[in-house]
Amino acid sequence: MSRNKLYRASGAIIILVTGLIHLYDAPGEYQEALYMGILFIVFTLLSIVAAIGILRDQLIWGWLLGALLSLGAIVGYLLSRTIGLPLMEVEDWGPPLAYFSILFEIVYVIPLVGFFSPRLQEASC
Repeated sequence: MSRNKLYRASGAIIILVTGLIHLYDAPGEYQEALYMGILFIVFTLLSIVAAIGILRDQLIWGWLLGALLSLGAIVGYLLSRTIGLPLMEVEDWGPPLAYFSILFEIVYVIPLVGFFSPRLQEASC
């Protein structure tokens, strides 16, 4: 398997895992705030789009969409635990599945950088 294919497969799997975690958590979020449940479902659908884009070697609707989803999820998690989100109280840190999701969202950067490194080197030459 070529390096590019390995990075694409890894990126697609990682963003899909985060999407599945959000899908699993969506019902609980609906109970807290309707808009959060909807956002979690939208996140899941967009993670599928991003995974398909990554596998098709698409920069914008693949890799960058995945990066925006990961960054948005991390920022949303931190905001929900620090200053709170609209119509919601500040939440407790955790649960463990949330930490797992954050880990995957951070790890997404590894194949992202691996994918872009050769392209950036070629562009600078």
